[in-house]
Amino acid sequence: MDPGVASPPQGYRARVKPADALHDLWAAVEVFDTEAADLVLASMLWDVPLSDAVTDVVLPFLHQLGERWEDGRLSVAHEHFASNLLRRRLSAFTPRQSVEMSSTPGPVVLLACPSGEQHDLVLLCFALLLGERGARVRFLGADTPVPAVVQAARATSADAVVLATTRATALTSHATALARLSEDHPVYVAGRGATAKVARETGARLMTGDPVQAVAELVADLAAPTGERR
Repeated sequence: MDPGVASPPQGYRARVKPADALHDLWAAVEVFDTEAADLVLASMLWDVPLSDAVTDVVLPFLHQLGERWEDGRLSVAHEHFASNLLRRRLSAFTPRQSVEMSSTPGPVVLLACPSGEQHDLVLLCFALLLGERGARVRFLGADTPVPAVVQAARATSADAVVLATTRATALTSHATALARLSEDHPVYVAGRGATAKVARETGARLMTGDPVQAVAELVADLAAPTGERR
């Protein structure tokens, strides 16, 4: 996995255990040391398959970020600093993959977090993994109004729409619009706010598991004949 650079970052340390690297990363975050934090993160991601990077680096980091926020060990400033640090590093993959995908006749998948949902880093990982599997990703990101999602789905002739949220009400409050959308474009819901009940109310299909597993299931679903899709 190439984290946006053509050679290992200066100061790169090979084969550092993820747990040790995460410790070093948090030490840098706590003192807002951008250079040190970015170096540790780049070293963790360098020359690692994307799926392993998501599973072994990104998801544990986000899990710890949530835990530290909930127990008061992180200030708002720390949370923003850590989130934006990871976003910058992940976003380095996007331009390279966009070029690779430009002539790929894969399915068009629209990704968004509905209004009020600001946490889109896991969805960004999902987008990168989808791109690696040949999908043509249309990433709208955080806080996207459902009417805008509907408009974009129609404009792109999306083969699938994936909505991720931590709050069920972000989806159920638009149940009618999403049910109508699902008549023309398969809609998938994911995240802590997505449950079987939410899926039924919105006419959507529930995605479970981590992003790597969910991407594999979505790709397989889209490759199946229409009548055989779940």
